[in-house]
Amino acid sequence: MKYLTLILMLLASVLIFNSCDSITDSKPEAVTKPSLVSPEDNATNVLSTATFTWSGAATVIEIDINSAFNTAQKLSYSVSGTQFTVPTALSTNTIYYWRAGNTVGGTTYWSDNYNTFTTGSQ
Repeated sequence: MKYLTLILMLLASVLIFNSCDSITDSKPEAVTKPSLVSPEDNATNVLSTATFTWSGAATVIEIDINSAFNTAQKLSYSVSGTQFTVPTALSTNTIYYWRAGNTVGGTTYWSDNYNTFTTGSQ
């Protein structure tokens, strides 16, 4: 009887831990980073009411005048789908950088690159 209890406990442990992917039982999610489509890198004469397009899943885009995305002028928008038009016009004749990210479990997985573009004088 003692061996049967031990075997049942061992079997139960194997079944429980086998269904877990980690100690916290958080199953890894397949996270894909978005890929930037437009404005393309080094685009010029982009409308100040630009529409940003990407492929893949994205939950946030950032637009800034600095490629480190750390200025007070940084714009950050929650997004869904594969495109977003800025609700407020960007400054004209200005160089901008943009990137898209997919936030999963509190971590944002940014596009592998950022694109730079220059707005026109419209």
